[in-house]
Amino acid sequence: MAQSVTELLARLKWAVEAEVGEQCVGGEIGSCKMAGSGHVYFTLKDATAQLQCVLYRYQAAAAKVRLREGMQVELTGKATVWEGRGSLQFIVSRIKEAGTGSLQQQFEALKRKLEAEGLFSPARKRPLPTFPQSVGLITSATGAVIQDMRHRLEQRAPWMQAYLLPVQVQGKGAEHGIARALTRWSKPEAHNLPRVDYIIIARGGGSMEDLWCFNEETLARAIAACSVPVISAVGHETDFTIADFVADLRAPTPTAAIELSTPDAAAISTHLDQTHRLLHRRLSTALQAARLRLRLAEQSKLRAPLQALAPFAQHLDEREEDLRTTAHRRLETLRHTLHLYSASLSPRALLADIAAAHQQLAAQEKLIHTAATAALARHSATIREKEAAITAASPQNALDRGFALVRRPDGLLARRAADLPPGTQLHIRLADGEIGAQVL
Repeated sequence: MAQSVTELLARLKWAVEAEVGEQCVGGEIGSCKMAGSGHVYFTLKDATAQLQCVLYRYQAAAAKVRLREGMQVELTGKATVWEGRGSLQFIVSRIKEAGTGSLQQQFEALKRKLEAEGLFSPARKRPLPTFPQSVGLITSATGAVIQDMRHRLEQRAPWMQAYLLPVQVQGKGAEHGIARALTRWSKPEAHNLPRVDYIIIARGGGSMEDLWCFNEETLARAIAACSVPVISAVGHETDFTIADFVADLRAPTPTAAIELSTPDAAAISTHLDQTHRLLHRRLSTALQAARLRLRLAEQSKLRAPLQALAPFAQHLDEREEDLRTTAHRRLETLRHTLHLYSASLSPRALLADIAAAHQQLAAQEKLIHTAATAALARHSATIREKEAAITAASPQNALDRGFALVRRPDGLLARRAADLPPGTQLHIRLADGEIGAQVL
């Protein structure tokens, strides 16, 4: 009788856990994502194989290492079979970071190289147009990305023209197709393409391997050489590629690229409506005021309409007098200041200043000479005192007074008679020379 799938998978699970069980395995993190439950699902791979792994929520919260694609790790856990899909799975209990994967190393090396060349410099990044009329989209012609971007563009800026240049956005050699598309749009007339205000390179999320064509040097240099501004909208918000650093603007998602580069039609319409209402109110107010002034003028029945201007003419006369008085005062102040400067710069004043400076210099010279003489006298007295002290402490001075230095055969000074047994040879130094002696 045939066994059920559930029975077979239960036997396989028991066999794997019994025969393999707890293990430590090392490799490179491939695709990695966190589920809404908090569990982390990822692949561990080497050059020829890969293993599906899971880090449960409570283990992920306690882990000190944050998993990311390209990381080299050593995992401790238990091998098992997930019966829901019938696949081999490694349940991780402990993580140890071991280094950086080969792809991550390539990424970091190219990033350092291009940054040193200035391709990431903010100074070379071009601003996007405030009110663009057209945009070039370089992405796949199929999939949800292009549809989401077109839908968002229709919502925000329905007047804009969007042109698609379809390319392959994944796989070996995809970077060359994207680079060629950028080169063609740099010279649109030569390639029968419409001129656009800016370009968006877009792709949905994926693993580092899926997005690798956007980390190639060929594409990076094509973005830097493009004649129109380029927005890089590759992957999800947490994905970063070399194209993001070189582009004039990096958008976290393809739809975010539309939002960052286009004005909002609804917001513009609201602003225009508000401005229209404000202008209408101000115009109505001004018109009502003009009508009121006209009505008052009609009611006054002035026989000489120019009389209405008399108060304004008087006001102008008063302002003219104020200006004349202020200008006169300012001129007098400037004349007084000029006179003071002229007096301070006269030959007599300069000679007086020079004489005063000369007197100050002579006084300072005298003070310095006096201080130097006193210091020299103090130092000379100190030297004489030190010289007298050294002379008094000299061994030769003691010898001149009748003392002698007695040395044993080993060269040491003889200090006690007990240390000199009969027959000991001695060297005695007197004031004018040395003699030999023997203890009797």
